[in-house]
Amino acid sequence: MDVWVACVTWSERILRAVDRIPGERRDRLERFRTWSMAPVTAETLLKTLLTLSIHALVLDAVAQGEADTGALVRRLRLAEIEAAATARPSHELLAGLPRLGEEDQLHVDALRVLIYDDASALHLARLSQMIRISLMTIAAALPSSDPICADIG
Repeated sequence: MDVWVACVTWSERILRAVDRIPGERRDRLERFRTWSMAPVTAETLLKTLLTLSIHALVLDAVAQGEADTGALVRRLRLAEIEAAATARPSHELLAGLPRLGEEDQLHVDALRVLIYDDASALHLARLSQMIRISLMTIAAALPSSDPICADIG
């Protein structure tokens, strides 16, 4: 499976798992509205930022000699993904991207504007915080003390 597609698949899977927790989706959408972000746009940007965070971790592992990227994503710790989304310099998330389809490229380009436009820094920080909240929420709902993607199912 293509690495980018695997990362997109896992970001969608993570967000669906969070949305299965009662009230989480409603609360997230309400936060977006409070932050004056259109929920549909914010959801797309959130998923793309989560995908970029997973992708950056996969590229790091490949650079260290990991070969089976499909299995690698399943072993990623949710805490690692959260750290990539919130603590890693945002421009690093854009490094090493493959050639993307038109829709994915548009979403990445929208995030690129948030990353490089100082006036948009607050929106990027809020999206990163929302990833942190989502991953902490799903981690708390899982039986493992240090959950990995495979724990989500």
